[in-house]
Amino acid sequence: MTTSNRVALITGAGRERGIGAAIARRLAQEGIFLVLGDLCAAPAAQALAPQGGQWETLHRLAQDLETRFQVEALPVQVDVTDPQAIATMVEMTRAAFGRLDILVNNAGVAVGPAPVAHMDRAAWQKTIEVNLTGTFYVTQIALPLLIQTAQQHGHGRILNMASLAATHPKPFLSAYAASKAGVVAFTRSLAQEVASFRITANALLPGDIDTDFKRWGLELESRIRGRTYEEVLRAAVAQIPVGRLGTPEDVAAVAAFLASPEADFITGQAIRITGGREWVQALMPGQG
Repeated sequence: MTTSNRVALITGAGRERGIGAAIARRLAQEGIFLVLGDLCAAPAAQALAPQGGQWETLHRLAQDLETRFQVEALPVQVDVTDPQAIATMVEMTRAAFGRLDILVNNAGVAVGPAPVAHMDRAAWQKTIEVNLTGTFYVTQIALPLLIQTAQQHGHGRILNMASLAATHPKPFLSAYAASKAGVVAFTRSLAQEVASFRITANALLPGDIDTDFKRWGLELESRIRGRTYEEVLRAAVAQIPVGRLGTPEDVAAVAAFLASPEADFITGQAIRITGGREWVQALMPGQG
């Protein structure tokens, strides 16, 4: 893979076991320089789920990547719902590297899952604001630098993190599912707009990936269904043809390919990384 000192900006990279950090490690392995963004703040008490990374984790990741792969890695604290903070991050990218080749919109939350009839409206709004509006804000503000780089060096890449929930939503996660379905539609429209600049845009739809967020979801499901965590985990794995949960590295491998020159003819796609999960009949009502 020819990298030519390419630069990637990844949001939501501050969780050690997260998909963002795994993508950062994989791209660093390919010699790509990195800007690593995360909110780096403790989640609100009402969030009820792992929401963001910590500055220490983000900074440690950047140092580790520089040491292991001899790439430059710039950690940045950023709120993807704050256009000014995003603009500052993009300007830091320009100042440090002078270019931006790859944008990975990975930051996401699932605030206060609940039945629609009882869902807190602020929880709905926050989930949409981070997952969908945040993806729009970061993309819009980063586009001028992406386009400039693509015109100078030949191509650019935008990867937006959606979810299998975009096409196969589960109960109690309507806000999350709606936000991720919106990310897919946004990506498909965006891909048509930026194609003339030789920039591709694709959405990634991970299924059951072994992250802190997934483990939280399994714990929540076990409480709702009155089953043990191990029972819920076994039921989840039983619905995956390859016989295991995915790993953040599984997602990172697909992201690295889509970010590479070899993926120059792939755009506007919603690519599932699920182990075949969506093709298996649900084992019990409400588990599709």
